[in-house]
Amino acid sequence: MTAAVVHGELLALRPFTSYNGLVARAAERIALVGSGLDPKAICPAEVGHAEQGRAAYLAAFEGYLSGTPDGVGAWIAHCGRSVELGVRESTAVCEALQRGAA
Repeated sequence: MTAAVVHGELLALRPFTSYNGLVARAAERIALVGSGLDPKAICPAEVGHAEQGRAAYLAAFEGYLSGTPDGVGAWIAHCGRSVELGVRESTAVCEALQRGAA
């Protein structure tokens, strides 16, 4: 998933003095939209990252930094799961709107 690599590379480069993680997660979202996977920008992958927890995020990122096939694969899987959880969140919001609960 290109979006996972965009996220991982920006996070690894740490090009800014602060907020590198925020920028990397925003770039991931832009890549998801630009790739056509989330053309309406309704999938908050960052919600999925938060739901999996900081420890899982950092562990997956350490795997990415290792550069090994298993480590990079674990990072991509983590990011894919984050997208899945983001979709679940968006679906719940849409269903609540349909019921008039929101």
